[in-house]
Amino acid sequence: MIRVVFWLVLVQVGLHDVAAINALGSVGLAAPLPCEICTDKEDTSGHRLDHYLNITVYRKEGDVILGGLFPLQKLESERGVLRYENVALTEIMAWAVDRINRDPKILKGITLGYEIRDSFSNAPFASVQALELAAKNVFGVVGPGSSKVAVHLASLLGSLSFPMITYAATSDILSDSTRFRMFARTVPSDEFQCRAIKDIIKRYNWEFVTIIHSPELYGTEGANELRGMLREEDIYVDKFISLPELTDVEYVTDVLEDTLKQNDTDTNRFHANVIVVFATSTYAKLVVEGATALKEKSPLIYDKIFANLTWIAAESWSTNPHILTTFNNSRLGSFIGLKITSFEIPEFINYYRNLKPENTSNPWFGFYYQHHYCGGDIKNCLRNIYDQGPYEEPVVLAVEAFAHTLDRVLRKRHDNKTVFEPSELDACVVKASPIKETDDLFYLRNSGIGSCIYSSLINDYHRDIYKTRTREKIRFNNVTGDFEAMYTFLTFSPDHAVPHGHEHIGEYFREAIIDSLFDIGVWNATGLHLDSPREPFQHGGPPVSICSKPCQPGFKVVDGDIPVCWSCVKCVDNYISNVSNAASCTACPLGYKAILGNTMCEEIPPTYLHIGHPAAIILIIISIMGIVLTLSTVVVFVKFRETPLVKASSKELCMVLLLGIGTGFILPFLCIGLPSNEVCMMQLVLGNLFGVLTIVPIFLKTARVYALFFQSQRSAGRPPKYLLPMWQSMLCLILVFVEVIIIMFIIIWYPLRQKQKYPNKDTVLVVCEGSTSYDSVVALSVPAGYVMFFMILSTVLSYQVRKLPSNFQEAKFICLAQIIAFIVIIAFVPSYFVTGGVWQKFCIGIASQICSASFLVLIFYKKVEIIVFYPERNKIVFEKDKLSKLDMSRKERRKSFLASQNCHMCGHSLTGNTTKVGLMQAANIFAGSLNTEESQSQTP
Repeated sequence: MIRVVFWLVLVQVGLHDVAAINALGSVGLAAPLPCEICTDKEDTSGHRLDHYLNITVYRKEGDVILGGLFPLQKLESERGVLRYENVALTEIMAWAVDRINRDPKILKGITLGYEIRDSFSNAPFASVQALELAAKNVFGVVGPGSSKVAVHLASLLGSLSFPMITYAATSDILSDSTRFRMFARTVPSDEFQCRAIKDIIKRYNWEFVTIIHSPELYGTEGANELRGMLREEDIYVDKFISLPELTDVEYVTDVLEDTLKQNDTDTNRFHANVIVVFATSTYAKLVVEGATALKEKSPLIYDKIFANLTWIAAESWSTNPHILTTFNNSRLGSFIGLKITSFEIPEFINYYRNLKPENTSNPWFGFYYQHHYCGGDIKNCLRNIYDQGPYEEPVVLAVEAFAHTLDRVLRKRHDNKTVFEPSELDACVVKASPIKETDDLFYLRNSGIGSCIYSSLINDYHRDIYKTRTREKIRFNNVTGDFEAMYTFLTFSPDHAVPHGHEHIGEYFREAIIDSLFDIGVWNATGLHLDSPREPFQHGGPPVSICSKPCQPGFKVVDGDIPVCWSCVKCVDNYISNVSNAASCTACPLGYKAILGNTMCEEIPPTYLHIGHPAAIILIIISIMGIVLTLSTVVVFVKFRETPLVKASSKELCMVLLLGIGTGFILPFLCIGLPSNEVCMMQLVLGNLFGVLTIVPIFLKTARVYALFFQSQRSAGRPPKYLLPMWQSMLCLILVFVEVIIIMFIIIWYPLRQKQKYPNKDTVLVVCEGSTSYDSVVALSVPAGYVMFFMILSTVLSYQVRKLPSNFQEAKFICLAQIIAFIVIIAFVPSYFVTGGVWQKFCIGIASQICSASFLVLIFYKKVEIIVFYPERNKIVFEKDKLSKLDMSRKERRKSFLASQNCHMCGHSLTGNTTKVGLMQAANIFAGSLNTEESQSQTP
């Protein structure tokens, strides 16, 4: 029957390996073949012996037999490589069974036996061995050691109602009680290992990790579950690397090089500094060797990179001495290992260290002993310096679970008897009451010793194992058959290195590296508990493992493809961010600019024409010179006010004109400095007074000249009153007063105030404007329009009188001054609006200075020159030959002559194309002017 099932098993597990099938066919399924060593040659690792595949059994007879399956040989082609580290597992199972037999409190009268076989770490071979155990009617099986094999055997043995307790298979798939009906384990499921790894990652605030996993069931299922748990905690995986089944160190080196070269400061994208290796020891060894090769390839580049790395080792390789020795000596970074919490069994450690090949019937122990402690020569054997591994205690727990469950079943079936007979072992089958289907989902189809044991094992088993240990009770989950979860986190000192030269003397390297490990905390059902004062990091603190560094102030975050990856984009001009990882940049208020790398806003100092500016210095110098010249002219005109030249120049209008010219030289001082509201009003007042005080007198002077030389040709009577000095002065005051009224109206209703303008992000201008744009237009255009009206009239009149007799040159100078002023004003208007800030104020100041200077030089220079330097010309000279022979009275001829001389002393001559009648009329007008002045001077 078993042989029929065997071929069904081959179909079920999918045995397609021709070499494996041939090997099975060659050994048969009956009695095992004896072990034969074919060669003592070491493999490339220096730790194993190669021999032909042999199926060997380690058996001890008893009243009831407990089966065991352990991975002792690894298939390589048609040869088997002995796994020496697993030999201790076979011996501890035998030791645990012997201890049960010596214990008078359990199974008294019943002797346990065992039959231990090699699973070859291969599902088809393990299935054949399991069927052989089933054929021997074992009441349970301890093993196997891998999840891949356990999945096949749990399904196979469950269908035959044989309970199985594995000591190392941790895959979550095995927790499915609907598929694996009679399965349990003394190690926690990988679900708990993933939780423990997740919690240690959270503990150190790592947000970005890389996962490397092996291709078999253990690595694939565990890595996928870990990735799902991390995603729920917003921890993301940088690289999820699945190693192919046929891989080598060179391939792993290339993969690691690609993983660790991602750092890019421009895009703010960095590789993860935490690498979780969820792999069996075979593949973990390749990863460590690949990392070592990469570091040796470019030490200058990778020394610093590896110094910042932290490796998290799954429980499958975290205590493997060969891998840890390479890792530690290569200085690959910080190390955190996850180990299933197991407690030392001092009795077995002492037993195994003193065990010799001649003291045991274990067929594999001789090879182990010779290889590790004799250096290949039995005569030079060292003492056995064995250290307990992570799976020895789970094997003992499995053996004790079977034994105590069998004892419990027998006691229950035989009214709590304490001593049994071997014949009573069948009572479970004969007297077993029907097992009802309950909520625990364990409805066992078959009755028999296996069914009885598994039902009690799952639902009832719990006891104190070792009173001296912290593990007081063990219990299997009555739904999944899983064992209670407890892990230890461990690391080793980064300063501890194992000399390579001593590896050849056997287990020395294992003792050395194991001694360097220390616990940093535990994980159990209540969570993570780190109680060690030492941190497992080379540089005293946990490294940062993030995809992107936090964006510094002055930058904003631009999300990437996953939430923990982003780019940092610098805030644009005049935008800031003053916190790390700012979602957006904030614009600086008007009048502020971004400084210190766009981290804060600073008020922009207003731009104005300060006194130290070169343009201000130019204005000050010109204005001072202009004021001095203007005052000098005033002094000359006041001092020589009774002279004919001053009288004939309409001295009242000249004084008003000089006041306006002085105002024009004072106005630039108001353009220098930061304007206040008061300064703004003063600029409005002085600017418009400057215009009206200069243009109105010039307009009246021009109009008087025009009337004098053109109107007199059409009328020979007495000149109009408005051409007389008094009326001219009154008319000037009236016209100026109108401008003053307009200015007062503007001040009251449309006042100018200090206001800030922002022509660009870096400039603040302080200007004088109205409350609204309309107010500004009114305040500037109305008074200026009034002045411009008279300026246009004055310019037109001055142009008309430009053709006066050549010796009467004042009209030409007035015309030239008017044209210069008009051109300056026309050029000033666009310049004022195009320029800004300093140069706008400079335009105002220089325009007023040019106009004032043109009026001062062209109108007053010749007069001052005659008054000061040519006083002889500033006299009335009686020359008869200058008078015409017209029919005039003596007094009229005299006044006409005096007028002509007066005009001559002004620097002008009345000769030319003017008719005698026109000359006479002009002389009469001037004589009338003189009479008026004389009469005014004689009035008390």
